Formats: sequence, structure tokens, C-alpha cells
Amino acid sequence: MKLKRRDVLKIVGAGAAVAGSGTLLGGVARAQSKDPLKIGFISSLTGAQAPIGQPMLLGAQIAVDQVNQAGGVNGRKLELVIRDDKAKPADATVAARELAGSGVNLQMGVVSSAVALALTAMLEQEKAVLITCAAHSDKLTKENFSRNYFRVTDNPYMKLRFMARALAERYGAVSRWSGLVPDHEYGRTTWNCFEEGLLEYYPSVAKKEPSISQALKTQYGATDYRNVIGSAMGLPADGFFVSVYGGDAVTLFKQAQPYGFFRKAKVVVDPANEFVVAKAMKRELPEMWCGSHWYAGAFEDLPLSNAVLKEHVRRTNDPYPTGWVGEGHAAVMAYVKAIQEAGGTGTQAIVKALEGVTFDTVCGPRHFRREDHQAIKPLIMYRLRGSRTAAAGFEVLEYIKMPGQDFVDPPTPGKPLSFRYVKA
Repeated sequence: MKLKRRDVLKIVGAGAAVAGSGTLLGGVARAQSKDPLKIGFISSLTGAQAPIGQPMLLGAQIAVDQVNQAGGVNGRKLELVIRDDKAKPADATVAARELAGSGVNLQMGVVSSAVALALTAMLEQEKAVLITCAAHSDKLTKENFSRNYFRVTDNPYMKLRFMARALAERYGAVSRWSGLVPDHEYGRTTWNCFEEGLLEYYPSVAKKEPSISQALKTQYGATDYRNVIGSAMGLPADGFFVSVYGGDAVTLFKQAQPYGFFRKAKVVVDPANEFVVAKAMKRELPEMWCGSHWYAGAFEDLPLSNAVLKEHVRRTNDPYPTGWVGEGHAAVMAYVKAIQEAGGTGTQAIVKALEGVTFDTVCGPRHFRREDHQAIKPLIMYRLRGSRTAAAGFEVLEYIKMPGQDFVDPPTPGKPLSFRYVKA
């Protein structure tokens, strides 16, 4: 479904038309230049992380098309300039420098935390701005913070403490936990944050001390997970946190089934993959909880969420968009409001504007925290299982949604994330 022009104008914050002037205050206006406003999109579009990067790109494209349908920003059309980083920091930095050198200083996307950390190190030198949609290393808004960097999505500390609290409320008897996590920045970060949540909420909510076995590490891009699955089968745990993501996760979950892993595990928590594994395994999908950046079923009261869902269905014939569609869309909407506020695309003016604007998204109004540029947004998780009757081959049984501000870490740019319970 395409949004009507008046609805898009409301979404992007355009004001009322000025009689006889041909302009609209604060938003869509008569063009001072016919050249498009370019936003660089850098993400993983091929390889194991493409199941994250491609939906992110689709969400950004939907947002660009909606804004252009309404007349553009300050009378100029938006245009995405797309680069595939293949989840490799070296490829990403080459792309970012090339984009900045050609005048594309507003950039977005990024799946890998390693890629994001490499890019933030060069932002000021290249006079560029970066909004990431999926990279979750706490270092990005902590010790490696750059004022030119913004995270439009939730971070692991807020998301995984939320998930741990919800699990403590529903599965208090499942108190023996372990994890299967990738042995790199993202995997270590997610496990530390989830363990922090278990140690914080099980005693207060479930009235029981959790027993936590050390997480098992997996290699990025592995094709054989049988050894780590066998090790997991021997652990004294009945709750498992699995933050392997993208194509790697599909491989791991498929290989885990013959071992009886999902019979051993009373609760499986997947913070990263949303519908990716479900779409691959379909009716063979075991029951699990998945964290999500955006689940359309939780936001049926929001016109923008409904419109993006319908447009996603129109373009893909898929009624289950992943949350990265929403985050790609949100990053474009953030830039739109910032360009309106700044009156242009100058780097420092955009940074200042992003620190102050509130922009509409598929999850409702969102803003970046001024101190560390972390977005504050609702947190969502849903329970999935395979189905022999559902058209998609799987079904969503229920969802949980809580305010992000209830779980977000204190802003401490320039300093490492501080844990109360975990010795990281």
C-alpha cells in the first residue's frame, strides 16, 4: 500500500502550505536544486549476513519511495547510493571513503559490529555521519563513541535485560542457563548483557538464583556446528541463549535438531534472527522466543507500521517482514527530519539536528539520546513455532512489548559499559 501524500507529509513533519509561495514549511518545498539528496547505504548484501542486510535495504528503499512520492525533502528527491560491505571492515571502509569523497556524507546501514567500529574510527576525518541499523557492540556508544555516529535501533544491554526479565516472569522454574554465541564482539556483548539480566531479574522476579554455565563459542561463517552442539548436550542447562545470527544460525539450528537439542532445552532464546530461521525451517522450526526490532503485529494501531507492512507484502509477497526492514526505514526517516531541521546536509548541522529531532517510525516516535546517540524505542519479543497448517509454515503464538527507557543503560560516552553483576 502506498501512503497518501498528506499522510507522508505528516510523517516527515512537513508544515502547512504557504499560500501562493509554492513551499511547505519545515518539509517538502520548492527545490533550490534539482540534484537528488544522496544517502549512502553500506551493509552486508551478500554472504552469511545478507538475510539481515537485504531487509534493511528494502526498508530504506520503502522509506525513500514514500518520501519521494510526497515531493521529496525541501523539494529534492532522495536517492540511495548502495554498497555491499560483505561484512568485511576493509570493504566497508573503502566504500565509506569513496562515498564521502564523492559528496555522500550521510551514510547508514551496517550489520556487523566489527564493520561499524571500523567506520566510526574514520567518520570525523572523512566528515561523514553514520546511522547504524543493526550493529550492536556496546563500544559504539561507549568507549569508541564518535559524535558523528548514531544507533537507530536498540542495544544489547536494553534488549537482553528486557528479554531476561520477561523470561524470569514466565519461566522462573527454568533457572539453569547457558549459551551458544559467536566468538566475536557481538557474541560476547550479547551474552554478557543476557547474563546480567538473568542475575538481576531471576532473584527479584522468579525468586530463584540462576545457575549459569559458561557460554560455548562458535566461529563466524562455520559450516559444521556438531562439536559445539554435542558440548551443549552435556551441559547442566535447560535454558539456552543462542545469538549466532544470519545464515550461520540457520545452519546451527538445522544441525541441532537430530541431536535432540530442542528436547533438552525447555526454553530457547534467539535475540537476533527474528523470522530468518523460521522462514528457512518452516514447519520444522522448534518453539523459541525471538527478539525483534519491529514486529508489525505489535503495532497495529500505528498507520505507518501498517503502511510499511502492506508495502512489504506488495513487493515481496511476504507477510512477515523482519525488524531490519523497520530499522532501515527508521534511519531514512531520521535523516529526513534532520535535513529539514538543518536546512541542508552539512555534516555538523546534521549531527546537531539528529541530537534534537524526534522522528516517526514503524514502532512510533523515536529520538536519539543526546549524550551518546543511542535511540530510545520499544522492546519486543515473540514466541514462534513451526506449523503444518499455517500458510507461512510457522506461527507467532504471542508477543511481549515493554518501553525501552525502562531497560536502557546510563549514557557514558567515552567509558566502557559497566555491569553490576557480570565480571566482563
